[in-house]
Amino acid sequence: MKFFYPFIRFSVATILSFSVVSCQANTNELEKFLTRIEIEYEQISIELGTAYWNFYSGEEKPDLLTPKNKYFALLTNDTLNNYIEKWYPKRSEITDTILQCRIKVWHNTLLSAKVEYDAEIMKLRNELEEMLEVKDNNENQASIIPAKMRELINLRNKKSQDLGFKNYVHFTFENNGLGYNWFKEFVNSLDKATLEPYKALIEKAKNEKQIKEFSQINAFQLIGIFYANNSPQLPKTVNNIDMVKESLANIGIFYNDLPSKLVEKQLPAGVGGQGIMLNIPGDFRAVMTLEMDISVWMHEMGHGLHGLFNSIDQPILEGYEWIPGNGTPAFSEGMAETSAWLTRNPEWLKKYAHLTDDEINAQKDLLNTYSPAFIRYHIANFMQEMELYLYPEKEYDQIQKDVAKKYLLIESDNIRTRDLNNIIYVAYPLYLQSYLLADIIACQIHQTLKEKFGNEYVFNKDVGKYLEVFYKHGEYYPWQERMIMGTGKELDIDAYLNYYKIN
Repeated sequence: MKFFYPFIRFSVATILSFSVVSCQANTNELEKFLTRIEIEYEQISIELGTAYWNFYSGEEKPDLLTPKNKYFALLTNDTLNNYIEKWYPKRSEITDTILQCRIKVWHNTLLSAKVEYDAEIMKLRNELEEMLEVKDNNENQASIIPAKMRELINLRNKKSQDLGFKNYVHFTFENNGLGYNWFKEFVNSLDKATLEPYKALIEKAKNEKQIKEFSQINAFQLIGIFYANNSPQLPKTVNNIDMVKESLANIGIFYNDLPSKLVEKQLPAGVGGQGIMLNIPGDFRAVMTLEMDISVWMHEMGHGLHGLFNSIDQPILEGYEWIPGNGTPAFSEGMAETSAWLTRNPEWLKKYAHLTDDEINAQKDLLNTYSPAFIRYHIANFMQEMELYLYPEKEYDQIQKDVAKKYLLIESDNIRTRDLNNIIYVAYPLYLQSYLLADIIACQIHQTLKEKFGNEYVFNKDVGKYLEVFYKHGEYYPWQERMIMGTGKELDIDAYLNYYKIN
């Protein structure tokens, strides 16, 4: 046998060599195909971004349907789906880590498209968006919206189940970068941590106002106190665009050097601002509704920074928001809120809001006191939508009442409910939890900035460069890895609770 051993070893090596060469040839073919597809994908993304810009800004008549139909054709392309289906299970064999990541993101995107870009769901979504965009619905049209919304919810659940998921919630959270089990534990942790402090708030309110039965109005009053003290009040003479420019310049980011555009006009009710990356990283625009406070302007500009400082040159990894599955919305909102939190820094408030140390400390004490109401309000808000999918047999009225009693601890049975006609549920399904997560992300990043640059970090020109660690890699790294790269740890819920002195 010893005489044949070298021959056998040579043969195996030769076979392996051929295998590697063959694999390399196949991945070269795959990469060329994906590059061509991604050029098309980016062109459609720019078209749809432009259409949404026109929709909100009113610059031109928007055409949302044409790019959506182009997306549909792209995402149902058999060759693309076959390539990804073939390579996704064996992506670890590919030495090019960027190509590995592209395959993974395409897998998630195509999986999401099997639900959101299903022909039946697309048709229903378009119908509902058109109905909900009309300001003066006639009675007959308004009356059929809840039934159509239910149909959409049931369809999303069914399509998700056809793909092997328990329901649309499980499907979505396995594709939005969070994971259902992680998110369930996240909600349970916040619920448990805030329960007793919130109960204490209720008792305080009941004693001070001689309330016998804690009502929905009483809950909203507690939440309102938090919001009233969380937004900086600037002098009336301050121009918001100038303030954005100055706040960015203070951290070494110069607005006039960026391909960005901020405008102000009256937007539809409920929309405070809309930031849109038309072309990553070359064209960001945002429109704010009239009389929005500076934190909203800075939030939308934060979306711009996230895209404008993205240096990864692969369209599917750039983070276009138009197709679910190709990014983590919570992290995107976290980057926007990180910008907004610049306006909450004590040194910023002293200079621009002209607050004293005593006024800032008193304001922070109020935020600490009422933060349990703020957190539980967010949980109640997104759980109302989630339970539509988790418990499809329940009426929406009953869901709202049950959620209000569980998270806002409403004692009265007189709970005002809303009709099932929320445009967010149609166009941005299961998105609302992103805003609470964004607050936690921003808090963690700002605590890191304070540790690295001191209390006056909002006036340190090195901060802008440092923030690029969160922006520049696009979707190459999972969001938790980007948090580790920038702050040294994954999302730290305990630190967030400590920030508001919830122990």
